[in-house]
Amino acid sequence: MENLTMAQQKQLTKSILDADVAPDCDIYHLFIHSVCSAMKRSGFSRPVIADRMNDALRSQNNEVDQSKLNKWLAPSQAHYMPMHFLPALCYAVRSTEPANILLKPILFKAVDQRSQLLQQHAELQMEIEERTAMQRYIAESLLTNDDNQE
Repeated sequence: MENLTMAQQKQLTKSILDADVAPDCDIYHLFIHSVCSAMKRSGFSRPVIADRMNDALRSQNNEVDQSKLNKWLAPSQAHYMPMHFLPALCYAVRSTEPANILLKPILFKAVDQRSQLLQQHAELQMEIEERTAMQRYIAESLLTNDDNQE
C-alpha cells in the first residue's frame, strides 16, 4: 500500500456503503434463480416449503401457500415476496444462498453465529498453541543458559 496515493488508500478502506458510485444491485433474476435452486436442493415440495415458511412466520392464517410462492418466483409476475419473509424462506429451503445473493452487490454475506463462534474458538486454540510453544522455547532457553553458566 506504500505506492498508493492517499485517495487510493482511502478508497480501499472505505466501505462500499459509503462509496460515491452505487453498486449494481439489479439482481432480481439471480435472486429468483438462487431461490429455485435452493428449493430443489432442499428436497421439499412447494407446499411443504410454504408450510415451513408459515411455521417460521408463526402465521395462524397461512400467509404463504403454493400459489403465492409460484407468483413470487415467476419473473414474469409483478408480485414480489415481501422481504420480511426472507428469513422464513431461508429456513424453509435450508439455505442462506438467497440472502447472500441479495447482499452480494454490497459485498456482504450472511454468516451464522455458530460458524463465527467456531472460527473464534479455532483462532483462540491456535493462539494458545503458539503461546505454549513460545513458553516452551523460553523455558528451554533459560535451562540451556543455566547449564552453560554452571
